[in-house]
Amino acid sequence: MQRIFLLNWVFVFLILIGTSCQDDEQVESDERSILSFAFQELDPIATGIIDDEEATVRISVPEGTDKSELVPTIEISPEATLNPSSGEPQDFSSFVQYQVTSESGRTRTYTVIVREGESNEAKINSLALANKFVNAEVDNTDFIIRATLPFGSDFSQVRLEIELSREGAFSSPASGETVDLTSPLTIEVTAPDSASTQSYELIVEEGEEEIGVRGVWLTNVDSDVLLSQNQIQEAVALCKELNINSIFAVTYNRAMTTYPSEVMENLTGVSINPIYGGRDPLRELIDAAHAEGIKVFAWFEYGFAAFNGAAGPILTEKPEWAAIDRHGDIVVKNGFWWLNALLPEVQDFMTELVLEVVKNYPDIDGIQGDDRLPAMPSEGGYDEYTVNRYMEEHEGQEPPQDRTNPEWLQWRADILNVWGEDLYKQVKVENPNCLVAMSPSPLNFGFVEYLQDWPAWVQGGYCDLVSPQLYRRDNQGVGVYRSLLNEQINRMGSQHLDIFFPGILSFLGGYVPSEEFLAQMIQANRAAGANGEIHFFYNVLLDRRETFKVLYPAPMVFPDFN
Repeated sequence: MQRIFLLNWVFVFLILIGTSCQDDEQVESDERSILSFAFQELDPIATGIIDDEEATVRISVPEGTDKSELVPTIEISPEATLNPSSGEPQDFSSFVQYQVTSESGRTRTYTVIVREGESNEAKINSLALANKFVNAEVDNTDFIIRATLPFGSDFSQVRLEIELSREGAFSSPASGETVDLTSPLTIEVTAPDSASTQSYELIVEEGEEEIGVRGVWLTNVDSDVLLSQNQIQEAVALCKELNINSIFAVTYNRAMTTYPSEVMENLTGVSINPIYGGRDPLRELIDAAHAEGIKVFAWFEYGFAAFNGAAGPILTEKPEWAAIDRHGDIVVKNGFWWLNALLPEVQDFMTELVLEVVKNYPDIDGIQGDDRLPAMPSEGGYDEYTVNRYMEEHEGQEPPQDRTNPEWLQWRADILNVWGEDLYKQVKVENPNCLVAMSPSPLNFGFVEYLQDWPAWVQGGYCDLVSPQLYRRDNQGVGVYRSLLNEQINRMGSQHLDIFFPGILSFLGGYVPSEEFLAQMIQANRAAGANGEIHFFYNVLLDRRETFKVLYPAPMVFPDFN
């Protein structure tokens, strides 16, 4: 019995010893999970979705987030280790893999995928009244959009072009829709998250009634308008329809006139261009235009240019009238043979020609010179008369051989300025209501190449309206046009803007400006303070008829220059 009792105690003792030994041995964990993953520096904090079965972490960050150097905060299983470490910047532009190692040494690799979520931003970057060629001003602080349409515009059918700040956003009304803007319109913009919205108020106002010059040059080159009275009436009707208030009609070119001229008959034996067959196109045009309230200016296109492509009939009759260069040759520039505009006899001829129109057409609204009146290529002035005059005024010193010498340029330009002032005075004596208009080449080109110092004409008060030929094309861009425009205004002086109406290139051969570029040039003129322009030339009305209905939706009042 005692033996059995002793054996039991031995057995219990051995069990207790075994249990104690097991407690002293530590079992290492196999846990190797990512418990949480977040980008805490983002606002709001971006938290990952963890899939242990797939060993992935998917996390969405706000749209537009720079994913190239995000810093994650990562929590893992106790006693486990992580590579790369939590808090270490990573480039999440593509997936990043993290290895979690358990205490026991077992590993699990998680793939972290970061995607941009849908934006809750809802903004309008820009808005245009597309079929009106008007860009609105967008205020993204007060969420108001403002635009102004020209006086007389139709507000009931306006097509919107809307650019939103984010792909996936949409607006109501949508871009491309046609809306009625006779009253303010609310535009609702919904962000890509399809939940966030922003309301804008679109307010469109009507501009004031305009006072200024909307003109077209009417040529007999590349145009058959002057070939019949019926065609003249049709052209005037189109000008009336499109709210053109002035026509600058060719009166003198190719050593001929478009009216019966005694001055030209006495010089060349031809009183009028034979193609007009005994008609008087200038008279017909004045009558037709005045019946519609449109002004007519007699445009002396060739001015002091004798002919194009040859010496022509004037220099045949008067070879001593030719402009002479420093080599002793007749001045020919860009195909034109030139008269010596510094010679008194030549100046007298041109004065007689202009005054003939003023006298014979007392109801003419004005006369116009251009890039050839008053003008002469700076290559000229080396004829005997001009050289002697220069030497008399410079103590026997001969003119510089450099045609662009500043003093030599100004001296010759001043002679033309004096003639221009004298012409102005004689026109006003004959008819005080006849306006004297000029359309010179733009500075500095016009001064250096053709001795046209037109700011002096304006500042001297012997030019009633001036229209520098700011001829620029689509491929040059409106920025180039705007720069040239502002340069002319700065040289002239902004105090003279009330008589400044730029000439713009609207039709030439196969070139017609796009609707957008045409609108941009006109809008640039208005923004600079020029309330009008003259289009070279009439045929643009045929090609851009619908465009002009939008750009010139109502008549423009012709200024009172008196």
